[in-house]
Order: sequence, then structure tokens, then C-alpha cells
Amino acid sequence: MEAPLQLTAAFQSPSVVADTVTSARLASPGLVQDVQASLSCHPHILLVAASSLASTARLAVELHRSGANVSLITPPGHPARVLKFFKERTTHSVLRPWKLLEKCLRHWRPDAVLPCDERTVRDLHELHARTADRNIQSLVEQSLGPSSGFATVRSRDRLLSLARALGLRVPESTPVPDEATLDVWLRQQPAPFVMKADGSWAGFGVRIISDKRAAHQAWQQMRQPTAFYMAARGLLLEHDAFGLRSWMQGEHPVLSVQSYIDGWPANIGVACWQGEVLATNCAEAVATLSATGPSTVARIIQNNEMVHTANAIVRVLGLSGLIGFDFMVEAATGHAYLIEMNPRVTPICTIPLGMGHDLPEAFTARLAGRAPQDRPSRTDQEIIAYFPDTWRQDSSNRLLQTAFHDVPWDQPDLVRRLMQPDVIDRNFILRHVRLLRRQALPRPGSAR
Repeated sequence: MEAPLQLTAAFQSPSVVADTVTSARLASPGLVQDVQASLSCHPHILLVAASSLASTARLAVELHRSGANVSLITPPGHPARVLKFFKERTTHSVLRPWKLLEKCLRHWRPDAVLPCDERTVRDLHELHARTADRNIQSLVEQSLGPSSGFATVRSRDRLLSLARALGLRVPESTPVPDEATLDVWLRQQPAPFVMKADGSWAGFGVRIISDKRAAHQAWQQMRQPTAFYMAARGLLLEHDAFGLRSWMQGEHPVLSVQSYIDGWPANIGVACWQGEVLATNCAEAVATLSATGPSTVARIIQNNEMVHTANAIVRVLGLSGLIGFDFMVEAATGHAYLIEMNPRVTPICTIPLGMGHDLPEAFTARLAGRAPQDRPSRTDQEIIAYFPDTWRQDSSNRLLQTAFHDVPWDQPDLVRRLMQPDVIDRNFILRHVRLLRRQALPRPGSAR
């Protein structure tokens, strides 16, 4: 098996939940409505985001091309807001997002809601628990899957426990609610291994652990609730006010550990509806933002084990939407180990790659009650450089000349918005504070 150009390691974690499979299978089918025959050939799809990921804007464009009416709920500075075709659009609420969601679902009446980040998944789950409106509860379940699976969707430990119960390939893992449990793991599992926090994304909240001391330090640091300075930093540098909500709530992340798989990361994007997979895209990482971060360059592959695993999880949890599954492909065997699920849109979900691999078209077609159109693939190349991640990370990267650079040229306003430097790079003072901090760090090989 050919290894990717850059080998990196990503990871995940879980535990044993005895009745996860049973509860998912016994979920009342009445809570998950079938597609209504009255649906328009232009279904109404609502995208909701609490963070400014470029994939939200890219998905909006592809759903619009597929004939969907698209509406949007995002923070004020989101790049998708430069697009002109939205049916409805409003600014997200930081403090009481479920109240805004309830109001929009009641008045806009979308046919499906697609969460675009982990915060929104949590908010939709909370809306389902809080609202007394059965129609809204049904819409949330129709869009995401039965509520009996919500806890599994949010927990890395429960997900891998479910996969293990289904006979799927997963690494050894366990939750670590306290340091005594961590010590038990350390006696049984040699380093290296990985520690993860539920609710994190893009490689944040993930540590590669090298020894016992590092394990305890990581546990103590990662268990801390969001610090005020981190929430303030997110607000000032990334225009992300949602970190303030995490700080005010003072939540302690749920941690788990997972054995290290020596190999490289891969992922699959899935369009699904009420437990049926409609289309898939598989890719392996060629370059990543960090050792545990997301791909900036990917190679399109076909991996039957990844497809089988995704089908099994989608079926047993009755999932709907556009979601991703992350894997580690073991270098010695080529086996694909499931390490986590991203219960929201991921970058590979947004790129049309032909019949059976065009996720936005497959999802729109199912909502419209028609057969998917055979739209041409966006590219025949196997290497894809994600825009704007690759360009921002290294604009001189040779892959920008040789790979397919996924730039939405037909949306010039969006291209200009995505090419804007981060706030910290645009602001003179912030840019020089960062430079001074870097200069203060010890140089490699120094005695400091």
C-alpha cells in the first residue's frame, strides 16, 4: 500500500456502553419522519454554524447548484455571508442559541437542518431536549437521527464502544474520568498513546502522550474549563464570541485515551438519510495543519473497510445529514481503524466527485424525492489541495501547482473573503506582539 507524501498521526478514544446498540435499534421510528411526498423539487436546507469554517460556505454553494433553497445561521463575520442566494439568513445567538434555532425552525420551516460544527450539533441536541414543540423535535431527529443516539454521537468513548460491539476495527481505548483510571491505563498500555477531549475539533483537545509524567500533565491541563484569556483571545483574534459561553458555563471536558496506531490519517465523508448511506468520498491525508490537525492536502482513495464501517455506524444509529468519519490506516497492515466521527459537515463532503461521490447532490435529491443527477466530477486528479488552508499554510507549496486546488472561481466574492489574512495578521499591533513572543522563545539547541 502506497503511503501518503506526509505521514502524520491522529487519534481517538472510547469505552464500554452495554446497551448503546440496543437503544439505537429500539428507537421509535415514529420520531424519525419519512420524506414527505409534498416536498418541493427545490428542498429548503438550513445550514447552522457557530464557527467560521470555510466548508460551510463551500457546502452552501454546492447545495445551491443542486437546486436546493439554502438558508443560513452564522456568526456575523462568517465567510458564507458574502454569498447572495440565501432564502433566509440571520446572525447566530451566543448566549441562547437554542432559542434562536427554535424560532427559525418554526418560522422558516426547512426540510432539513445541517450542523456545520460540533457546537451546533450540541445546540440542536439541546433544542430537542428543551422544546415542547413536537414538530421541531421531529425535524431535528429527521435531520440528525433518533435522539436515542445523541449521547453516542457526542461521545468519542461511546462511539468506539458501539463500533467495537459491531465488530468493527477500533484501537484500544477507555474514558479517564480521574487520574486513578489513567494510572490503570498506564500500567496496561505502554506509551505512546493519545488523549482526547470530547467536543474538540481540528486537532485541538488532542495530545500525543509519550510517558507517565506527560500523561498526568495533559490530564490536568485538558480537564480545565475554558480560561477567560482563551475566550477573550478567540473573541479578539478570531471574532469567535462562542468561547465566552464555554467560559461562563465552566464545563470540564470529558477525556479519554486511545492506543497509538502507527500509520497515517484518512477520512470518509458521508451523505446519509435515516440510516441509509447515499454517497461517500474517501481520502487520506497528504499534508495536515499539525500532527493531530485536519488535512490541508488529501489524496482521493477508495477504501472498502472505511465504507463498510461508515455504513454500519450510520445504519445502527439511523443517522441523517452530511458527516465525516476519521480513521488511522495502519502502516504495517493497511487496516483502517475508526478513531472518531465528526457529526457535521467536513471539507471532503463539499467536493462533487461524480455519481455516488457527489454528497450535496445526493442529499438534495433524496429530499426532493428524485434520482441524483450525474454531475461531472470537479476534478480527475487524485490529489486535492483544500482552499484556503493549503494556500494560507504555505503559498509556495509545490502541490498548489501539481494538485487540484479547490478554489471556487465562480464565486469571486467568496474567494476574496477566504483569501483575507486572519485578524492577527491584519492588525499591526497584534502581528508584532506575536513576533515578539516568537523571538522570546528559546531557539532549537539553546541551553535555555
